[in-house]
Amino acid sequence: MKHFILFIAVVFLGLFLAVLNKTEPGATSSSLPTLRVFGYASFTGRWGPGPLLKEQFEKNCKCKVEFIEGSDSGILLQRLKIEGESLGADLVIGLDQFDLSKATSEQPWRKLSLGQLNVYDSVKPALANSFFVPYDWGALTFVARKDDLNRLPGSLDDLLDPELAKKIAFEDPRTSSPGMQFLYWVIRSKGEEEGFKYLQKIMGQAHSFSPTWSTAYGLFTNKQTKLVYSYVTSPLYHEIEEKRKDYLALTFAEPLPVQFEFVGIPEFCRHCDLAEQFINLMLSQEGQKIIMEKNYMFPVMKGVMENSAFEPLMKVKTMETFDALSSGEVDRLLKRWTEIRRGDLN
Repeated sequence: MKHFILFIAVVFLGLFLAVLNKTEPGATSSSLPTLRVFGYASFTGRWGPGPLLKEQFEKNCKCKVEFIEGSDSGILLQRLKIEGESLGADLVIGLDQFDLSKATSEQPWRKLSLGQLNVYDSVKPALANSFFVPYDWGALTFVARKDDLNRLPGSLDDLLDPELAKKIAFEDPRTSSPGMQFLYWVIRSKGEEEGFKYLQKIMGQAHSFSPTWSTAYGLFTNKQTKLVYSYVTSPLYHEIEEKRKDYLALTFAEPLPVQFEFVGIPEFCRHCDLAEQFINLMLSQEGQKIIMEKNYMFPVMKGVMENSAFEPLMKVKTMETFDALSSGEVDRLLKRWTEIRRGDLN
């Protein structure tokens, strides 16, 4: 009996040591701090800049980076409000200028101390907010395929052409940043009252109002629509990644709207210093190049885009002023848009 008990004890001791040796490396890995980054899907996903930035950051940070996705900036902000603190969000990537007022009204943010940034002159107005810093920007327009239309639109009014009835993929401004950009573009170009009259007419031209940019763009690339509201750099993506030259970014009589994308650190961050270090990587020459080439957006820092395929596209005619609307103003415009949309559905 004593021998049996001794045998069992030896077996259990061996199993215990085996488990200990097996889990020890994992325990070391799990003891590293984890930087949790909220970001929209096309940034954090496999083909976006997120994975490469994560790889570069983890080489030196002695930490792990974990992405938490929201499908678009509007949805990202909603998710941050509901579960950001409980999930331990240290960094938020992808809010645009129309999100900032709402973001600051809903929760506190840490002030950023990034020093003097060597940005393009057109970017400088977007540096006024001390809680958020822009990391890329883009001009938005409609994208078409060559030879897909008898006449390419050259103005907002041209979008009312009967040939385009139910053929345009839009984004819903209540959930999508590009959708809000289109709404504001119309209001800025035509004035509020005439703009909403125009929006009432454009409802009949819409194939759909998708909750995200990626959904709308997927409808277009699957040839379910003739046009999609997207970025002037979208055709460049197809040319570089797919070797296709049949996509066109349309030129409009109206100056195009500009979207800035921002990064910020919530006040409830757990690894605040790591979050600021990640921002520094995003604004470095290496980080800006990754963002430009993977996000297909213009960099904010000088010295990255020069002599690249992106540089000529920057010369499109855009709105000259930088507008960051209050959350109340955004809500008011969205309420009017929703009333028009419901009228169309009824």
